[in-house]
Amino acid sequence: MKKIEYLLIILLNTLLIAQDNLDKPPAFSDFQISSERYLTNTNGNIMMNVNVWGHVSTPGSHIVYDGIDFASLLSIVGGPKDGANLKKVRIYREIPDVDGSLVYQIDLNEFINTGNRYEFIKIKPNDTIIVPQKISRYMLNQVGTINTIFSLITIYLQLAYLANN
Repeated sequence: MKKIEYLLIILLNTLLIAQDNLDKPPAFSDFQISSERYLTNTNGNIMMNVNVWGHVSTPGSHIVYDGIDFASLLSIVGGPKDGANLKKVRIYREIPDVDGSLVYQIDLNEFINTGNRYEFIKIKPNDTIIVPQKISRYMLNQVGTINTIFSLITIYLQLAYLANN
């Protein structure tokens, strides 16, 4: 009789623990999750939304087919611009993976140099991919602004000198 009692106690405890875990909110429940994870197009193909930001030809929100890989996605957005930092491409998940990961960093230079796709990870619905710009390219883009500022300072100093003479 005691074996049956122990078995019932263990079973009830297991059910209570399972119910407790169902009542607890997930670890990342304080942000909004899109209700539209997958869509279908007119042909019935499964599609999903992916956001691509940064130094690519056409950044923004793109509807792509489920199972797309990085090379195809970069092709859809027109590829990385000259000066993109392909060593530090980041992916931000909308929902954490099974291991709890929300952010991945990928070095796409290996793929560009050899065609090896081993660093590619599965792209999921509502992922946000960020292709950063190299610092050197950013500085070169800002040279015109810096030159304009120095020109304005020079004009101001010349006018101030002429006004004092």
